[in-house]
Amino acid sequence: LVPWTANSAILAEEERNKRLSGRASNKALEDVTILATGGGVVAQDTEDLISISKRYGLPREEYEEMLRVCEYWNKTSVEETSWMWGQMHPEYDKLVRFKDAVLMSSDMEYGNRHGRSVNSYAIVFSVGFDGMKERCRELINKHAGDGRYVDEVAFWHGIIYTIEGVQAWMDRYVEQARELAANEKDPKQKKEFEDIAERLAWVTHNPPRDFMEAVQLHWTAQLEVYNEMQGSGFSPGRLGAVLYPYWKKDIDEGKIDRDFTLEVLECMRVKYTELEIATSTATTGILAGNTFNNICLGGQTPDGSAGDNELELLFLQACINMPTVSPTLSVLYDGKLSDRFLMKAIECNKTGAGMPAWVSNRVGIEYCMKYFGGENITIEDARSWSIGGCLEIQPGAIEHGKVGAGSYSASGINFINVPKILELTLFDGKDPRTGIQVLPPTGRELNTYEDVLEDFKEKFTEVVRVFEELYNFKTSSAFEVDQPMLLSALTSDCLERGRDIDHKGSRYNRCFTTWITGQVNVANSLASLKKNVFEDKAFTLDELKDAMLNNFGYESALKTGNFSMMEQTKKETNPDWERIQALCLRAPKFGNDNEYVDEIYTEVSHTFKNAAEAVTDVWGNTWVGSMLSTSTHGPLGQADIASPDGRLAGVTLADGGQSPYPGTDVNGPYAVLNSATVIDHSDFKNTQLNMKVHPASIKGIQGSRKMLQMIKSFMDQGGFHIQFNVVDSRMLKDAQKKPEQYRDLLVRVAGFTQYWVEVSKPIQDELIARTEYEEV
Repeated sequence: LVPWTANSAILAEEERNKRLSGRASNKALEDVTILATGGGVVAQDTEDLISISKRYGLPREEYEEMLRVCEYWNKTSVEETSWMWGQMHPEYDKLVRFKDAVLMSSDMEYGNRHGRSVNSYAIVFSVGFDGMKERCRELINKHAGDGRYVDEVAFWHGIIYTIEGVQAWMDRYVEQARELAANEKDPKQKKEFEDIAERLAWVTHNPPRDFMEAVQLHWTAQLEVYNEMQGSGFSPGRLGAVLYPYWKKDIDEGKIDRDFTLEVLECMRVKYTELEIATSTATTGILAGNTFNNICLGGQTPDGSAGDNELELLFLQACINMPTVSPTLSVLYDGKLSDRFLMKAIECNKTGAGMPAWVSNRVGIEYCMKYFGGENITIEDARSWSIGGCLEIQPGAIEHGKVGAGSYSASGINFINVPKILELTLFDGKDPRTGIQVLPPTGRELNTYEDVLEDFKEKFTEVVRVFEELYNFKTSSAFEVDQPMLLSALTSDCLERGRDIDHKGSRYNRCFTTWITGQVNVANSLASLKKNVFEDKAFTLDELKDAMLNNFGYESALKTGNFSMMEQTKKETNPDWERIQALCLRAPKFGNDNEYVDEIYTEVSHTFKNAAEAVTDVWGNTWVGSMLSTSTHGPLGQADIASPDGRLAGVTLADGGQSPYPGTDVNGPYAVLNSATVIDHSDFKNTQLNMKVHPASIKGIQGSRKMLQMIKSFMDQGGFHIQFNVVDSRMLKDAQKKPEQYRDLLVRVAGFTQYWVEVSKPIQDELIARTEYEEV
């Protein structure tokens, strides 16, 4: 809990509802958000605990004190000031309606405004914390006499104070380790405590000298960034490349061996999995308990040679041995990578851990050169790119000759509910679920498909514009009350420039981005409208709208508790609705290499790109678009009525950015890849494709080769990201019935891996319904 960032999530429900009244809050989203109740979460109050956000347990005796702390930050936290600043925008009331209709989510614009970024260990690894303080003193002495540098001098003093606080915190662990060593009877354990104390005492002040000190310092820095900023997706980035020189030196000198290294990396996986950030119910439903710490393997070195190394092979082996939800592993696929490395990555995929994800190194570099060219990015920094969070492309930054990171956070994380925009098109700006007049009525006649498409594109552009403009106001307010000092100190160029990342201290800053969810459903729906209503004239638009409002005669998923198109309950028999739904379901669907619908998907994607980039951010750069879903396809789908593609009300939307709607991809995996590559993936900060394959389909070496060939084909066609669930759907169905027997079952959701028991029912249902390929 970080009350100086977000201070309402901790409040009891009655008090929180009162505070959120009249604001552009996510109360409406929370009303339809269904959270998982397994995995040890505190879903409701108990005698001893107060449930926070339907997930976290706070001892009752601590609540009054926590409430006092939250009240202290009232009116001055990022959350509070963002509301006040946002209300200055003349269209703030429109944003309130957007949120009330669940046209977008979540409170992450203030609760997790930083993250989706990469920490630059190269800085502290090169000079240590004492060296960073000394550099600040040098810069203060150099510029204190120049009135133009008053703000910079204040920043450098702030960095010194922050580092001193970090060092005091580290010293407490040194003392604890020494105390544990003094009281330990077992000689082996005593030596381990002594080693911990010695390592910590050194890296509290100095750069690391060996592999274990480097691992320790990276972990300490990672924890302290989370302590400072309540953020999602602070990632280690190219950690294998950063640690490799220390590891290679120790291996060559016989100081450590590979078995010891594996144990360290396995323990590190456990520590990352322990991380959790307390957020509101709405954000918890989106994050599903994951902190999105992404380690990137492979790619290229700054000079353009293959980036894989032997330590990265051990990162993969550690995941095979210790399959935990975090850290996420991502392979930056490149044609120069060794076959040994690629096959080890496939072996890791085949364990069913959902890792690694595969992303295109070529597309990542192209994106960096395209979108950071205005900041004169070098090819060396572009080659050093990595992923921050789920899949957000972040440029690298060579620092002291080492691979580092120098980019602002991927900020702006509201997921726009694209199918809801199509509803507003069909119902003249009104949300048919709530009756809210979200956008002003136009009275436009929708007599042709072109009329529908044009109105949809106008409303889509309007929604994106209003969100991005309002976010500019909110983020500007945060700049004044919440300076990320340590995060800035660990981001390339901030220290030398004397500015934090919120004031363009970073080397690269074009990072404000808007996310969308459900665009595949919209492409399918527009294809259905075009074919059934306007070309074949199988039914009228009014007849379709009537069928949609009546959910094609079925009960709502929110009532039945079934959130895929499987096992739905009939409410009312109406032959007209049945006929209309059948035709909607038979209309062309994305993911089948069908030009008819793929062209529509491309049109929707281009509309989003143009809309996102039509607005300038707080620094004068244009915003950029992102296409992934995390878990938003669950709650946003629950807020949507039945759609023209035949999907029923409340049913979970298609996941990711290019994933076919479950069960509609019937032409095989390569057809999916062809559909997914109809757009230029380097036009977006991320894209996302999920695929489910049966374990038997990739059995043995031949199966591994086929899987690798499919990945290579996708990357060669220009795809950016693909990830796999290697699982039998029958097991998932059994796990849903007997969760206590599957507490360690992992599944890949959408950009992250999670324990099955910590995935909500709407997302579980969608995972089960995904097409399972028995041949690749």
